[in-house]
Amino acid sequence: MTTGAFEAGRRHTVPAPRLPGRHLPWLGPLPAFHRDPVALLRTAREQVGNAFAFPLLGQDVVFLCGPEAHAEVFEADENILGRREAYRFMKPVFGPGIGYDATPEEMDAQIAPLRPALGSRNLDACVRVMEAQARAQVACWPAEGEIDLLAELNRMSVAIATRCLIGEEFHRRMGPELPRLYHDLESGIRLAGMLSPRLPIPAFRRRDRARAAIAEAIGKVIAERRRPGNTGPPGPPSGATGGQDMLAVLLAARTQDGSPLPDHIVTGILIGMIFAGQHTSAVLAAWTGVLLLRHPHYIPRLRAEQQERWPPGSRLGTGVLHRMELLENCVREAERLHPPLILLMRKALRDTAIRGHHVPAGSLVMVSPAVAHRMPEVFPDPDRFDPSRYTAGRAEHRHPYALIGFGAGKHRCIGLTFAYLQVKAAWSVLLREVDLWPAQPGYAPDYSTFVPAPKAPCTVRYRKRSAEPS
Repeated sequence: MTTGAFEAGRRHTVPAPRLPGRHLPWLGPLPAFHRDPVALLRTAREQVGNAFAFPLLGQDVVFLCGPEAHAEVFEADENILGRREAYRFMKPVFGPGIGYDATPEEMDAQIAPLRPALGSRNLDACVRVMEAQARAQVACWPAEGEIDLLAELNRMSVAIATRCLIGEEFHRRMGPELPRLYHDLESGIRLAGMLSPRLPIPAFRRRDRARAAIAEAIGKVIAERRRPGNTGPPGPPSGATGGQDMLAVLLAARTQDGSPLPDHIVTGILIGMIFAGQHTSAVLAAWTGVLLLRHPHYIPRLRAEQQERWPPGSRLGTGVLHRMELLENCVREAERLHPPLILLMRKALRDTAIRGHHVPAGSLVMVSPAVAHRMPEVFPDPDRFDPSRYTAGRAEHRHPYALIGFGAGKHRCIGLTFAYLQVKAAWSVLLREVDLWPAQPGYAPDYSTFVPAPKAPCTVRYRKRSAEPS
C-alpha cells in the first residue's frame, strides 16, 4: 500500500480492540503466549475478531489476521512498517550490517546476487545432491528399527544446505559437528530475544559460540578460494552436474564501486541463508511426515505418483519434482497446518492505519500464519488434513496472501522453491525406500522457538522396503 493510501486511511480509523482478560503489568499475557502463542492468538481472534491489541514485554502489539490485512502489512512502505526494527534480535545470528541489521536498500543489495543463484540450472544440480544425501543417510540405517524423524531430517537438511550453498570443502571440514552447531544457533531464536538478544542466558551463549565456529570455518574456505592461483571451487557437489554453490556466486559478486563483497558480508549472508532455509526445510519435512503417518491412506497414492513421474532408474530433477502434484499438495497442506514460521512481524515507525484500525507509532505489528491458515472463511474445515484444497477445482490458496507460511508479496522467502524441492526430494526417497509407522501417541509442536518443530524426540518406526519382515 502506498504512503498516500495509508495517510488517507488513517483519518477514519478506530483503535484495535484490546485482548480480553486480565494481564500482568508490562509483561502482558506472557505466560500464555510463551506456553502456546498459537492457541492464545487463535482464541483471541475467535472472541474479538481479526484485529486486536495487547501488551507484551513492555511493547504494544497490534495483531492482524486475514488475506486483506496481510496484503496491507506485507506491501507497506518500509518507512512505515519496518522489518529491520522488528527483527533486531536476529543480529547475533546474521552479524552486524547484514540481513535485518542492514537498511532495506542494503538488504536488497545483499540478496540480489542470490536470486540468479537459485535459478533452474543450479537448482537442478541441488536436487541431485538432495537425492544422493537422502539415499546415503537411509543406507546407514539398520534394516528396521526406530529413528527420531526430526533429527534425521535435520541432519539431512544441514548436509544439503551446506553442500549446495557453501560447498563440498566446507561440508567435509565441519562434518558431524554441523547439525549440533546449527541446532545451537537455532535455539537462540526465542521470545527472550524480543527483550534483548544479549541477555546472559545459556541459549544465547550457545548461539554465539555456534555462530563463531561456523563463521570461522566459512572464513577458512573463503581464504582458500581467494588464494592466488586457486582455480575456484572443487567442482559441483557429488552427484550433481553443472551449477555453482552459493559461495562461488557471492565471491564473484561486486559492490556498486566494483570491489568484491567483504568477507564478513559473504559469511553473514551464507549463515543467514542456511539458517533461514535449513531449519524451515527440516521442520516442514518433519510435519509432512507426521501428517502422512496420521493419514496413511495417502501413501499408496503417493507411491503410485512416484512410479509414474520417477520410474526406477530415471534421473530425479526439478522437472520431475514439479510434476509430483499430490506430493506438492501434501507439503503445502503441511505448511498450512504447521507453518515453519508462526509469527511474522513489523515495527510501526509512525502512526498508520491497517484495515480501518489505528496503529500507533512504536507498535509491533504481528501476523500469524498458524492462525491465518486455520480461518474457516479462507480454508473450510481448517483443522482437517486435505491436500485436495489446492487442486484446480478448489484452489483455496488462490488469494496471494492466504497461504503465508514463507511470507508473501515482495518479501516472500527467496528460498521457497529450494525448500519445497528439498522436502519433496527427501520424501520421494523415503517413500520409495522405507515403510513408516507412528511410535508414540501424538506429535505436538514445540513452541520454545519461533520455528516450532514436533517436540523431541519425534520417534517413528521404520522398515526398509527391501528387508524381509521380522
